[in-house]
Amino acid sequence: MQSTTMAILTLYGVLGVALFALWLKHKSVIRQKERMRDKLGSVEGNLTETSQRLDLLSRGVDTILSGTPQVHGLLGVHRSLESAESLLFNQGIPISNSESCAIASHAAKAVLKHHPERDPEIDATITPGLQPLSERLAAMLSEAEMKAEDIELSAGEHRRLGDLFHSVERNDWAADCFHRANELDPEDEFALRSLSEIQRQKGDLEDLDRSLERLLAISPDDMEVLKEQALLLDGNDPTRVTRNRKRLEGLGASQSLSEEESEITDIAKRARDAHQGIESALSQSESAADLVERAAKQILLGEVRGALESVEMALDMDANNGPAWLLQARLLAAGKGNTKAALKSIRRANALGEYTVVMESEILENDSRTDAAIQVLEEHLKKAPTDPEARGKLSLLWLSNGSNDSSRRVLDEAPDESWESATLHIMRGRLYLEDSDEHRDNTGKHEQMLLIDALVAFDKAIEHDRESGLAWLGRARALRYQGTYNEAEVALVRARRLIPDHTSIPLEEAHLSLDANNLERANALAIEATTRLKNNSNVPFIRGIIAARQGRLEEARNFFSSTLDIDPDHVRARLNRCSAALLSEDLAQALDDADHLVNARPEHELARLRRSEILMNHGDWAEAETELRNLLKQNSKHTMALVHLGTCMIAADKSEQAERPLNKAIEIDPSLSEAWYQRGLLYLDFGRVAEAMSDFEEATRSDPHHIDAKLRIAAILHEGDDLDKAIFAWRQVLDIEPQHQLARRRLIESRDLMASRQASLLPKD
Repeated sequence: MQSTTMAILTLYGVLGVALFALWLKHKSVIRQKERMRDKLGSVEGNLTETSQRLDLLSRGVDTILSGTPQVHGLLGVHRSLESAESLLFNQGIPISNSESCAIASHAAKAVLKHHPERDPEIDATITPGLQPLSERLAAMLSEAEMKAEDIELSAGEHRRLGDLFHSVERNDWAADCFHRANELDPEDEFALRSLSEIQRQKGDLEDLDRSLERLLAISPDDMEVLKEQALLLDGNDPTRVTRNRKRLEGLGASQSLSEEESEITDIAKRARDAHQGIESALSQSESAADLVERAAKQILLGEVRGALESVEMALDMDANNGPAWLLQARLLAAGKGNTKAALKSIRRANALGEYTVVMESEILENDSRTDAAIQVLEEHLKKAPTDPEARGKLSLLWLSNGSNDSSRRVLDEAPDESWESATLHIMRGRLYLEDSDEHRDNTGKHEQMLLIDALVAFDKAIEHDRESGLAWLGRARALRYQGTYNEAEVALVRARRLIPDHTSIPLEEAHLSLDANNLERANALAIEATTRLKNNSNVPFIRGIIAARQGRLEEARNFFSSTLDIDPDHVRARLNRCSAALLSEDLAQALDDADHLVNARPEHELARLRRSEILMNHGDWAEAETELRNLLKQNSKHTMALVHLGTCMIAADKSEQAERPLNKAIEIDPSLSEAWYQRGLLYLDFGRVAEAMSDFEEATRSDPHHIDAKLRIAAILHEGDDLDKAIFAWRQVLDIEPQHQLARRRLIESRDLMASRQASLLPKD
């Protein structure tokens, strides 16, 4: 009994403890709810306050935008820059040079949308809010280590971008953009004036002189430019100073130059101070090494005579100064008639331990003593066979002398350790490109394996030296030959950055622009190349191609003739002159060029094809057939030769033999519209009208602008009873050639006949 009582009491005790715990939990939950209610109220209050603030801010922004609506579009610019920065820097994965350029170009164009073309003398305003974005763009481009040439913009766009950068005092970027604008459009006067303003502010006297000279080439009678340059060059270049003074006198300048008080005077004073500083340094120098260093600086300033005097002073102080003898040789070699003295200096430098063999060979080469230059290099390589620079120069000399085999032999004999230099790989790549050019001259086509070999060689050179501008230039050319123009442009941009003064750069850029059908830029670059390259056959050749594409056939022929005057073996110039003469109906000239090509390059397929076309235009069907059969012996699947052969047979009353070559051409290339058309003519001659109609329709499907096929279709329908189809067919002809008289007459006839038929069906009274 007692135990039962204790058990009950224990149970009640446990229940009481449990109830007490539940009560405590309930009180805790109630307190938590109260706290959550308080917090929720606070949050709601904060949200309400925040919402009110955002609403107020939104109304403020709307008010601002309503007053300056042009600012609204800048939000899109901000997003473009934000996206560009993310893609360039925040992806965590590397991106290619071409991708980086595309991203940067897109960002720049977004900014330029709000800075349209304007006359800077009338309107100097910039859209409010655009300057900070321009500053941001400049910072992004700098961080990406880009240059103006990396950004794919037109000349005018580069000029406008330079204007924006100048407004935010990012003058390095502004100058780079103005310089790029001038490269793309040498006639852009505003870009040059803006560039000269920055150079004037920075005190870049040498660059300022170049800009002023370019301005005078555009505006020879600009008095302010004439005065500024005369003052700038006073005491340094008497020839141009005299030229400018005479021009000013002829223009009636009222003041003497010495009386000019302006920024021009200040810049002139800085130029004279710089010159005097050099003279002072020369007088105070006691070290031959200091004098040599000073001479190098004088060369950069264009003061060749002063540099030579400094070198001579250095040699008077120390006759055993090897760098002084080397520099003297370079200076003497730059002038005419100094070859003997230059060689004497170079040999003294060599005796004193300087590396001179390449320079000595260049001096001899420039003196038209190529054999002597080759001998010097060969003798050197007997003693130092691993010298890659000398070996590369020797290979180049042989190549320039027209001996590709000897050039290749020099490379083949190179020890393995020589190939650790980029130089030999560059030469190997150039040889592959030469072989590719020769193959194209012989056949009219590039050999793709040679181009692949060239690319491998240039890539090897870049592996050894990523700063080799010549390797990037070679790579650009090989890629252009392959038709990969975007990659070629990236490589060419890199080459220009590394070797900006290389004479082949504008020429290669012109070729690339021509291949991209950008004729305006190609022409500007060709003109630039003309100023750098003398007697280079490719310059008039490019200008001839541009003229031909623009329909200026006579001018094109003159350019091609100039090319052949320089290089009579220029195959593509002769072929293009032949084509231009054929289009101009000068069949005699065309045939002369075609005969020359076929005799010189009997395997050149396009030359034989062009000769056959000329003979066909002459009406010499038998000789044309012979030429075409010779071409088909070389290439039995040459579709246009097969088509022309069929045409010749039809014209020579051998229609029964014409179907076979036309059938074969269609079998090889079912999209060849001319093959369908010629076979249609053949079937029409046979009286097989339905088959002819089918072939004419196939011709128009392959080439919707094949007007001859459309005329034949319309003529067949016109002779039939379906006037609706005939009217439609004549309209299609007129869509292509609105002034076609026959089609217009036949359309009227068909309409009149249609109206007559409809009238005849009307009920009679």
